[in-house]
Amino acid sequence: MSDGKTLRLGLIGCGAFGEFCLEAFSELEGVRAVAVADIVAAAADRLAERFGAPACYEPAELIARDDVDIVHIATPPSTHCRLAAAAADAGKHVLCEKPLATTMTDADAIMAAVGKAGTIAPVNFVLRHNAVTDAVKAVIDSGALGRVLAGRLTNCAADSMLPPEHWFWKRDVSGGIFVEHDVHFFDLYAHWLGPGEVIAAHTETREGTDQQDRVMCTVRHAGGAVVSHYHAFDQVGPMDRTDHRLVCELGDIRVDGWIPLSMTVDAAVSDEGVAKLQAVLPDCRVESDRPISAAGMISRGQQRTVTRRVRLTHEPAPDKQAVYADSVRALLADQIAFIRDPSHVRRVVEQDGYDSLAMAARAVELAEG
Repeated sequence: MSDGKTLRLGLIGCGAFGEFCLEAFSELEGVRAVAVADIVAAAADRLAERFGAPACYEPAELIARDDVDIVHIATPPSTHCRLAAAAADAGKHVLCEKPLATTMTDADAIMAAVGKAGTIAPVNFVLRHNAVTDAVKAVIDSGALGRVLAGRLTNCAADSMLPPEHWFWKRDVSGGIFVEHDVHFFDLYAHWLGPGEVIAAHTETREGTDQQDRVMCTVRHAGGAVVSHYHAFDQVGPMDRTDHRLVCELGDIRVDGWIPLSMTVDAAVSDEGVAKLQAVLPDCRVESDRPISAAGMISRGQQRTVTRRVRLTHEPAPDKQAVYADSVRALLADQIAFIRDPSHVRRVVEQDGYDSLAMAARAVELAEG
């Protein structure tokens, strides 16, 4: 690094999300944007002027710069392998937008390149750096609700800004919805519930087109939880929405938002269970708390101690864009900490991007099989 303290970052892909990330990174101590690149010169020039960094009109030009320590790849998925491997070959670290690649062959090539170079190439899985998803993990791990038995992800994304000619609909470029977007949720649920195996999958194509706009799959996780994914780009902008429901032995966990902003726990538990929930959700709002007269109940063949029916809401921050930016910054800060000190344990590593892509590839295989 340039002075041992500041990581010098080069951005490839000067679209809206690349700009959003640079703006977020500008508030992070220890990183500085030193170059931007895009094959669309006007896009590169615009961000270069805004962030005071030189513009490059070919990715190779940015990768070759001596003053770049880490390359942030925010380009269409089919380009990720070529760019990430080239950056690794040049001795640069990589921060890759999802997915890691569009095929497992390309993912293998990236893993081999960073392994040989001794660099990093994590995927920007922002959901791993979110207060609500952390709280869900804490509730699950506390055991207060027993085991997670089932889950349901419903992601109804807007396609208002995705005209038919957009690269998103070209599966040779994006990989399709399982690959381009559901990798976020494959990774998140694996984080919550342990490794997952896709056991069924299906896709639907929009009438009169070849646009695959709805995909569905079922995943069985290591602890036995079975999760259904409905992932679609079929909504008008105001109705863009995402929700999660985890069904546990003693209640539900519900999460709202693509960038999660709130969660609700609705459960019948013991006094000890309430104490556990309040310990891991100290700032929660108690929506209801009432005693249950029958303390002993049988469920799933086990005697349960149930004394209270509670409903708790946890909403740590209401501003989606602020939470999103904080997540982006936190992920990069975590990677910087590792670059400076390899003994640092990262939340997101290369294997996470690889494993989520493997699940997406399996879903595609089952849907097309």
